[in-house]
Amino acid sequence: MSRLLLFIAVVGFKILLCKGFSLAIFLLLFWMKGKKMGFHSDSWDHFFLQMSSQAVQRYGISIYITAAAISSIISYFILEAASYQYSLTIAILLFVGGFVITAYRWHTKEKAYLLKRYQEIQDTILSRRKEEKIEHE
Repeated sequence: MSRLLLFIAVVGFKILLCKGFSLAIFLLLFWMKGKKMGFHSDSWDHFFLQMSSQAVQRYGISIYITAAAISSIISYFILEAASYQYSLTIAILLFVGGFVITAYRWHTKEKAYLLKRYQEIQDTILSRRKEEKIEHE
């Protein structure tokens, strides 16, 4: 029974790790991009207006796969430390299972949500530029 509880805890921990690493990777990428652009708001506006929806999707998918792989590797080491038989197989199954669930969610609602939020960023930038242009006239 305690091995089952540990397994459930590892699964929950893997899910939290995946979300945490996704956020960390996202923030790291934005920090690196901001540093490259000198943290100027006009450069950010240009970046967001020029980025295609396909690029946004590629970034999102890449971030998820990287975070899922890292969290699965950590899960493997936890399972191995707990002397689980077939730790590597279990970690791979956790990765594949998470990937399948996420792929389903991506195609049913998450892709549309991400693209909607990205469009809102572009709309906000364009609206602000329009207001600034009116103020300067």
